[in-house]
Amino acid sequence: MITALKQLYEQNHTGEVRALKKAYEQHAEDCAQAAELTVDAGRREVYLTLARQWTEAAAALQMTPITGDAFI
Repeated sequence: MITALKQLYEQNHTGEVRALKKAYEQHAEDCAQAAELTVDAGRREVYLTLARQWTEAAAALQMTPITGDAFI
């Protein structure tokens, strides 16, 4: 679900892995908070799925080299 947004962010944040990771973590937090506030069970599941996907995307960035063999 987040593929298009990830592609856009990655194009606009080339070389800014830490900023990108922070943005992904913020999206995950926002989705989790929205899930807590949502009454509809179906929407809650969608928000939780999005939160998980953003968390996984942020975690994947931890393994992305910044320069040479340095990782965040």
